[in-house]
Amino acid sequence: MFTLSTPLKQESGVVLVISLVMLLLLTLIGITSVQTTSLDEKMAGNMRDQNIAFQAAEAALRDAEADINSTRISGVTTFDALCTNGLCYNGGADIPSIWTDATKVANAVSYGAYTGAAAIAGLAAQPKYLIVGTRIWPAGATSWKYLYSITAFAQGARGTTKIILHEVYTP
Repeated sequence: MFTLSTPLKQESGVVLVISLVMLLLLTLIGITSVQTTSLDEKMAGNMRDQNIAFQAAEAALRDAEADINSTRISGVTTFDALCTNGLCYNGGADIPSIWTDATKVANAVSYGAYTGAAAIAGLAAQPKYLIVGTRIWPAGATSWKYLYSITAFAQGARGTTKIILHEVYTP
Protein backbone atom coordinates (compact mmCIF):
# COMPACT_ATOMS: atom_id res chain seq x y z
CA MET A 1 0.00 0.00 0.00
CA PHE A 2 1.20 3.46 -0.95
CA THR A 3 1.04 6.39 1.43
CA LEU A 4 1.82 10.06 0.92
CA SER A 5 4.63 11.40 3.06
CA THR A 6 3.19 14.92 3.10
CA PRO A 7 -0.40 15.91 3.38
CA LEU A 8 -2.03 17.38 0.21
CA LYS A 9 -2.77 20.64 2.00
CA GLN A 10 0.97 21.52 2.15
CA GLU A 11 1.73 21.30 -1.66
CA SER A 12 2.45 24.73 -3.17
CA GLY A 13 2.61 23.99 -6.97
CA VAL A 14 6.36 24.49 -7.44
CA VAL A 15 6.49 21.68 -10.00
CA LEU A 16 3.86 23.48 -12.09
CA VAL A 17 5.87 26.74 -12.07
CA ILE A 18 9.10 24.93 -12.99
CA SER A 19 7.31 23.06 -15.79
CA LEU A 20 5.92 26.30 -17.23
CA VAL A 21 9.37 27.94 -17.13
CA MET A 22 10.89 24.93 -18.91
CA LEU A 23 8.11 25.02 -21.53
CA LEU A 24 8.78 28.74 -22.09
CA LEU A 25 12.51 28.07 -22.57
CA LEU A 26 11.83 25.26 -25.02
CA THR A 27 9.43 27.50 -26.96
CA LEU A 28 12.06 30.26 -27.21
CA ILE A 29 14.68 27.77 -28.42
CA GLY A 30 12.25 26.47 -31.04
CA ILE A 31 11.38 29.95 -32.31
CA THR A 32 15.08 30.88 -32.54
CA SER A 33 15.82 27.70 -34.48
CA VAL A 34 13.03 28.41 -36.98
CA GLN A 35 14.26 32.00 -37.49
CA THR A 36 17.85 30.85 -38.00
CA THR A 37 16.79 28.19 -40.51
CA SER A 38 14.69 30.73 -42.41
CA LEU A 39 17.61 33.16 -42.57
CA ASP A 40 19.95 30.39 -43.76
CA GLU A 41 17.52 29.49 -46.54
CA LYS A 42 17.31 33.12 -47.67
CA MET A 43 21.10 33.42 -47.72
CA ALA A 44 21.45 30.18 -49.69
CA GLY A 45 18.84 31.37 -52.20
CA ASN A 46 20.61 34.70 -52.63
CA MET A 47 23.96 32.98 -53.16
CA ARG A 48 22.42 30.65 -55.73
CA ASP A 49 20.88 33.57 -57.61
CA GLN A 50 24.16 35.48 -57.51
CA ASN A 51 25.96 32.42 -58.87
CA ILE A 52 23.42 32.10 -61.69
CA ALA A 53 23.91 35.78 -62.59
CA PHE A 54 27.70 35.38 -62.47
CA GLN A 55 27.57 32.38 -64.80
CA ALA A 56 25.30 34.28 -67.18
CA ALA A 57 27.75 37.22 -67.24
CA GLU A 58 30.61 34.78 -67.92
CA ALA A 59 28.60 33.33 -70.81
CA ALA A 60 28.07 36.86 -72.16
CA LEU A 61 31.84 37.48 -72.07
CA ARG A 62 32.43 34.27 -74.06
CA ASP A 63 29.67 35.29 -76.47
CA ALA A 64 31.33 38.69 -76.98
CA GLU A 65 34.67 36.98 -77.65
CA ALA A 66 32.98 34.82 -80.30
CA ASP A 67 31.42 38.00 -81.73
CA ILE A 68 34.86 39.66 -81.91
CA ASN A 69 36.32 36.64 -83.68
CA SER A 70 33.48 36.63 -86.23
CA THR A 71 33.53 38.58 -89.46
CA ARG A 72 31.18 41.22 -88.04
CA ILE A 73 34.03 43.13 -86.42
CA SER A 74 37.14 44.10 -88.33
CA GLY A 75 39.58 46.20 -86.36
CA VAL A 76 37.86 49.15 -84.73
CA THR A 77 36.45 50.90 -87.79
CA THR A 78 32.84 50.03 -86.91
CA PHE A 79 32.98 51.45 -83.36
CA ASP A 80 31.35 54.76 -82.44
CA ALA A 81 30.50 56.91 -79.41
CA LEU A 82 26.84 55.74 -79.32
CA CYS A 83 27.78 52.05 -79.06
CA THR A 84 25.87 51.20 -82.22
CA ASN A 85 25.30 47.43 -82.27
CA GLY A 86 27.16 47.19 -78.96
CA LEU A 87 30.45 48.46 -80.43
CA CYS A 88 31.71 51.47 -78.50
CA TYR A 89 34.47 53.98 -78.90
CA ASN A 90 34.49 56.43 -76.04
CA GLY A 91 37.69 58.37 -76.71
CA GLY A 92 39.49 57.02 -73.67
CA ALA A 93 36.74 57.76 -71.12
CA ASP A 94 36.33 55.53 -68.10
CA ILE A 95 35.05 52.11 -69.23
CA PRO A 96 32.52 51.46 -66.39
CA SER A 97 30.72 54.72 -67.25
CA ILE A 98 29.28 53.13 -70.37
CA TRP A 99 26.65 51.38 -68.21
CA THR A 100 25.42 54.70 -66.80
CA ASP A 101 24.61 56.12 -70.24
CA ALA A 102 21.05 55.10 -71.21
CA THR A 103 21.74 55.41 -74.96
CA LYS A 104 24.73 53.10 -74.77
CA VAL A 105 22.92 50.59 -72.56
CA ALA A 106 20.02 50.53 -75.02
CA ASN A 107 22.53 49.60 -77.75
CA ALA A 108 24.05 46.73 -75.74
CA VAL A 109 24.07 43.36 -77.48
CA SER A 110 21.89 40.59 -76.08
CA TYR A 111 23.44 37.20 -75.55
CA GLY A 112 23.42 35.20 -78.78
CA ALA A 113 22.30 38.08 -81.02
CA TYR A 114 25.28 37.77 -83.38
CA THR A 115 26.57 34.30 -82.51
CA GLY A 116 23.35 32.31 -82.59
CA ALA A 117 23.86 31.00 -79.04
CA ALA A 118 20.65 29.65 -77.48
CA ALA A 119 18.95 31.74 -74.82
CA ILE A 120 19.83 30.96 -71.22
CA ALA A 121 16.78 29.64 -69.33
CA GLY A 122 15.82 30.74 -65.84
CA LEU A 123 17.03 34.36 -65.99
CA ALA A 124 15.02 37.53 -65.41
CA ALA A 125 16.58 38.87 -68.64
CA GLN A 126 19.19 37.66 -71.08
CA PRO A 127 22.71 38.99 -70.40
CA LYS A 128 24.06 41.85 -72.48
CA TYR A 129 27.47 43.14 -73.40
CA LEU A 130 29.24 46.16 -74.81
CA ILE A 131 32.60 46.04 -76.59
CA VAL A 132 34.94 49.02 -76.49
CA GLY A 133 37.52 48.86 -79.29
CA THR A 134 40.98 50.34 -78.98
CA ARG A 135 43.95 50.13 -81.28
CA ILE A 136 47.53 50.51 -80.15
CA TRP A 137 50.91 50.48 -81.85
CA PRO A 138 53.16 48.44 -79.55
CA ALA A 139 56.85 49.30 -79.41
CA GLY A 140 58.72 47.45 -82.15
CA ALA A 141 55.49 46.41 -83.91
CA THR A 142 54.93 46.63 -87.63
CA SER A 143 51.16 47.08 -87.47
CA TRP A 144 48.28 48.11 -85.20
CA LYS A 145 47.20 45.78 -82.43
CA TYR A 146 43.55 45.71 -81.41
CA LEU A 147 42.36 45.45 -77.82
CA TYR A 148 38.73 44.95 -76.95
CA SER A 149 37.36 45.86 -73.57
CA ILE A 150 34.23 43.78 -72.94
CA THR A 151 31.73 44.65 -70.23
CA ALA A 152 28.98 42.11 -69.57
CA PHE A 153 25.84 42.72 -67.53
CA ALA A 154 23.64 39.88 -66.26
CA GLN A 155 20.73 39.30 -63.91
CA GLY A 156 19.86 36.19 -61.97
CA ALA A 157 16.48 34.53 -61.71
CA ARG A 158 15.31 37.64 -59.87
CA GLY A 159 15.80 40.98 -61.56
CA THR A 160 17.28 42.44 -58.39
CA THR A 161 20.41 40.27 -58.61
CA LYS A 162 22.86 41.96 -60.96
CA ILE A 163 26.44 41.19 -61.94
CA ILE A 164 28.79 43.24 -64.12
CA LEU A 165 31.99 41.61 -65.38
CA HIS A 166 34.76 43.25 -67.37
CA GLU A 167 37.67 41.88 -69.34
CA VAL A 168 40.19 43.02 -71.89
CA TYR A 169 40.39 40.63 -74.82
CA THR A 170 43.00 40.36 -77.54
CA PRO A 171 42.14 37.96 -80.36
